[in-house]
Amino acid sequence: MIAKKHGQAVGFVYCSVGEHHIGSDDLLTTIHNMNVFRTVRSSLSGGKIALGLFRGGEIWSQARGAKEILFHVTSDVNLAQAHKLAKRIGYKFVGGSYVKTT
Repeated sequence: MIAKKHGQAVGFVYCSVGEHHIGSDDLLTTIHNMNVFRTVRSSLSGGKIALGLFRGGEIWSQARGAKEILFHVTSDVNLAQAHKLAKRIGYKFVGGSYVKTT
């Protein structure tokens, strides 16, 4: 899903839907990547774009019968801001990601 402002792309969300890896029959959506472009990210419209992408992902997910949405934050770009937004719109923190340079 692509977000546009004045006809220009300003963000996107990439999702998939499938069964949980432990084999339950319930479908869940995974938000693999969400990005609001740097040019608008820190503005008021950047927040509105992010909310619109979340809402679009939720509508897409519901249309496919998913019971849950997993939102992965792995880029370390504005991590505190992403965490605050996710919690504010109803997501619960359930884990974390770790990186090791080899």
